[in-house]
Amino acid sequence: MTDMLKKMLLSLLFGTTCATASAGVISFDDLSGDFTEAIAAGYQGLVWENMGAIRSDAFPGSGYEAGTVSQANAAYNRDGGTVAISKAGAGTFDFAGAFFTSAWFEQELAFEGYLNGQLLHATATSFVIDTVTPLWVQLNWGGIDTLVIYNSSGTQWAMDDMAVPEPPSLALFGAAAMGLVLARRRSRRQ
Repeated sequence: MTDMLKKMLLSLLFGTTCATASAGVISFDDLSGDFTEAIAAGYQGLVWENMGAIRSDAFPGSGYEAGTVSQANAAYNRDGGTVAISKAGAGTFDFAGAFFTSAWFEQELAFEGYLNGQLLHATATSFVIDTVTPLWVQLNWGGIDTLVIYNSSGTQWAMDDMAVPEPPSLALFGAAAMGLVLARRRSRRQ
């Protein structure tokens, strides 16, 4: 095998490995959308306190309909209050962002990110959401085990296409494994 072909294969393998570290998007479309049901603990590796999923057509003309960015469903805060999303089991997750829309009237959202009960991140200002246009809230918070979302109105909001990047350790593991393979091949040649 020529050196050029080896380099091309290595680049392809490295690119494929790095792709595993790309953002995963939780669309909630694989849930029933029955707004009377809570999102089960463990769904997508997270615990969803005070969260449900709702079909976009459950309340026509509402912010639920406008806020469903993906195909069919959005998540929402069931009782209109504060939400906590935490890692199921040990470890952390990253919260890149999500789309938010108010269900019934304009309101403000604020966010906090925790690790082992210690506050790591907090938004300096609130995000104003309405019932018509989904607002992309991008935070890019890494290494948290709990995300808390507060709202100003005590009413429901919808969240869709939550971007949760997979740990970069997968890409690092793949790169390290490829490095070992190359080192081994070089040592065989000598």
